[in-house]
Amino acid sequence: MILDKLGKGIVLREIIALFTVFTCLIMPIVGYEFYTIENFLARLWIKYMPVSELLYFNYAFPAVSGFCWALCIPLKSKNADEGYFLGNIFKQIKGYEGKGRLGVILMIVGFLISLIVPFLPGPLQFVANLFYFASFAGFLYLYFDKQFPLRRWIIILFSLVILYGGIISGMFTIVAYMGLTLISIVLYGASYSLLRKTIVFLLVLFLFVVLQNTKRVYRERTWNIGASGEVALFADLFLQNLQKREALFDVKGFFPVYTRANQGYNVALVMRRFPAIKPFDEGQRLKTVILSSLVPRLLWPDKPKAGGQFNMDYYAGFRIRGWSTNVGPMGEAYGSFGVTGGIFYMVVLGFFIRWFYSRVFVLAKKYPLLILWIPVLFYQVTYSAENDTLQILNSLFKASFFLYFLFKIFPRLLTPSVLKKTEPVKEDRNLKQAFHF
Repeated sequence: MILDKLGKGIVLREIIALFTVFTCLIMPIVGYEFYTIENFLARLWIKYMPVSELLYFNYAFPAVSGFCWALCIPLKSKNADEGYFLGNIFKQIKGYEGKGRLGVILMIVGFLISLIVPFLPGPLQFVANLFYFASFAGFLYLYFDKQFPLRRWIIILFSLVILYGGIISGMFTIVAYMGLTLISIVLYGASYSLLRKTIVFLLVLFLFVVLQNTKRVYRERTWNIGASGEVALFADLFLQNLQKREALFDVKGFFPVYTRANQGYNVALVMRRFPAIKPFDEGQRLKTVILSSLVPRLLWPDKPKAGGQFNMDYYAGFRIRGWSTNVGPMGEAYGSFGVTGGIFYMVVLGFFIRWFYSRVFVLAKKYPLLILWIPVLFYQVTYSAENDTLQILNSLFKASFFLYFLFKIFPRLLTPSVLKKTEPVKEDRNLKQAFHF
């Protein structure tokens, strides 16, 4: 259980699985139950599920189940993301001297580079974004350096800057999903009761609903009308929605959450199109995608780009402009192979992400600080259910190459000075006490 493991281990895989279940199973159930063609809002915005419930879940349930099962199979105890092995890793991380200073440097460099990202050509934007993502590894370097001067104030300032950037842009992707990748690392070793973690989890879900209702109106006023005073406007709208409480969860109030979180709707669009209008392509598009993730754009200038513009046209038959959505790996899998092949593809994808994730812990035996770079590697994989295969592969492969060259140029990022030799953590059933710091 994700809440039980939180504080005892890293729950990144469980977060990916939970996100997939929520967007591809739970939200479609809500759609079939409440937002049918008889519902005015669903009919007005054409957001009712476009295929039958039986057809959708005959594919979605085994595909999601297989993906989550393959992804969440426990790692070997000697390389695990919980237990005494991980306790030893974090104890070594605490013993490194100078990581706080390195963290501040990473945070400053990442923030400054983020300011010029919009002005860079496309191929350089991805690399620049990786430097920006590295600032979150810097955040963790600083977080685990308890002796660094002004540590708490720097962490608060950095968090406020990231939140401010989300408010100004009206895009909270980095705030939400990077936060998910950071949370289990930050909370590792904290001994909170299951009841307390459950209450916080439910509170976060409530705030998510409030945020979705706030974003819609906020974007209308700032993007379309050009309203100024963005922070004050956002705060005012957020507080207004916060006071609605029960109204946020009725059929009308919950509609913005349903439309935003229902990835199953896009998958169903693919199921309506294939094979009735277009035959399954037997993986031809996916072969090109996988190959393009391994070849630099310098050598293949017109290779496929990550994002939903092409996929929504190819798989769902919709051309999108000015906004972003995607069919997700489940949609790609169905459009390529149908039900049986699509389920198999999702299982293989789950195994692949698990394998890549496990390699981090194998390498962490030699380089413990590599654990703090998990957000850089897996940030875009966290919400993999709603992006696409190419974005997953780009995130893992290109971020790996980026880190390899970064560590070659600046080896102290992985091997700073050691403050003292640490005694290994002994295996103990009472892990909360053994790992609490």
